[in-house]
Amino acid sequence: MPEIGILCRPQEQAGKVRQTLQLILAQNGLTYAARELSLSFWEDGEIGEEKDGREDPKRLSCLILAWDDREKAFELAEMLWERQPSLQIIYIAQGNEDIFAALQMPFFHLVRVFDMEQGLRAAMRKLERLKNLLPEKISFTSSGGKLLVQRRDIVYLESWGHVVLLHTRKDVSGITENLSQCEEKLKGMGFVRIHRSFLVNMYHIVSLEKESVLLLSGERLYISRYRYAEVKLEFESYIRRLEFI
Repeated sequence: MPEIGILCRPQEQAGKVRQTLQLILAQNGLTYAARELSLSFWEDGEIGEEKDGREDPKRLSCLILAWDDREKAFELAEMLWERQPSLQIIYIAQGNEDIFAALQMPFFHLVRVFDMEQGLRAAMRKLERLKNLLPEKISFTSSGGKLLVQRRDIVYLESWGHVVLLHTRKDVSGITENLSQCEEKLKGMGFVRIHRSFLVNMYHIVSLEKESVLLLSGERLYISRYRYAEVKLEFESYIRRLEFI
């Protein structure tokens, strides 16, 4: 059975989150196990984990994170993503400032603490839709054979001469499919063609500007002038579907 981890400070909040989550899962007939985790910051800033490995984030379908210190919460999220870049983290924000700050991070979903039940309900609906509708791994063809890449790890694809470069969070690989074939393969998965040379995963877009998009990595990619209106429409639609706020 897939597991949803719950990591909170103060610890008392974890019980409230778990009870709310279990109620939502039962009401919607969803088969996930909700489990409180004991991960914590150690004095040296590293993550502690139980010796039997049950705290390993690779076992989780997603993680619900609520922390009374926003900067520590973001630091913990970065540590977890470093160990498992595709981990989906639901962040429970204490206030509006936390929400706005968290929009710069690749969280799966944002929830306000004072509207937790409704927010978690929306997050579970989104998690179930993605599980049922979208493949987590995408297969590409390269000169060396098949590449299997986590969808969320794909940042963008770039047409470079006669080669398409697949940019992921960690590296760049050449693939033999052309950009139009990739665009068709990734249709409906949150990718947008911003230029004849760029197909971008909107999950990694921080902001849309008049002539470019800013990515979480800090990189900017040029938007074709004649594509701007379509890109703006698609990105706004994507943000609404994320139900961040």
